[in-house]
Parts: sequence; structure tokens; C-alpha cells
Amino acid sequence: MMANPTRSKEEPSLLSIAYVSVADPMISEKDISRLVAQAQRNNERAGLTGALLFNGRNFFQILEGPEAKLEACLQIIRMDPRHSGMVEVRRRPVDRRDFAGWSMLFHHVEGEYVQDLERLAARGTLDREDERMMTNFLALGNRPRA
Repeated sequence: MMANPTRSKEEPSLLSIAYVSVADPMISEKDISRLVAQAQRNNERAGLTGALLFNGRNFFQILEGPEAKLEACLQIIRMDPRHSGMVEVRRRPVDRRDFAGWSMLFHHVEGEYVQDLERLAARGTLDREDERMMTNFLALGNRPRA
């Protein structure tokens, strides 16, 4: 977990990137737990923060941090066989981190991570467009399967 909510004077300019992807249909809860633990370790080491949402079919992730480290991370994520069809939906410069308290906040529609996301939204510090995209993404996972 990272504690610095804002950018220090030494930190390069920050970028926030959001993407969606299709989960491998054979991905298990154990695979997802390993993915989240790995992301938390790697992000902590690289100075990245963010949130990963899983709606049972797809991933939605927001990552924030220095551009060079973020691009290096995204290059690795693009090659991960646990998902496909990665599409970047938002890229923007930011002055502060929305997910400063989390190397990787994780939310699963059927999981127990709802409270962290709700607390973050309740503080009113989450970017409105990011919040809207996350809410819509999670709602897609609540639809019955065909």
C-alpha cells in the first residue's frame, strides 16, 4: 500500500490510463488472486497505483504513475495470456493520484472489495469520468448470462 496521495516535487509528471480487456474464459478465482497479488507487488516496486475491476467476463483497469514506468507496465500487461483484446479507453495527465492508497485496488462483482471502492467514491476525490466508467463497467457484470 502506498501512502503519498500527491505528487512529490521529485516525481515526474503523472499519467492516468484506463483500459478494458476480455478475460480468458478459463480464468479461475485462483488465477485472479495471483494476478492481483503480482500486480500489487510490481506496482509497489514501480511506483504505480491504480484499480483493477473484474465483472466476471472482462477486466477494467486504471493505472497511474510516471509515464515511462506506466508504459513499461502496459507493455507487459498487453502480453499477458490471461486476457485479450486490450483497448485503451482513456489517457490523461493528472496532478494527483486518485488511488494513492492502493498499489492495486481490486474489485470483483461477486467479491468483497466493494467497500474500498465505495469509500473512495464517497470521499469525492475520484475523477467523475473514471467513476462513471467504473460504475458502468461493474453494471455490465450484473447482467444475466445468455
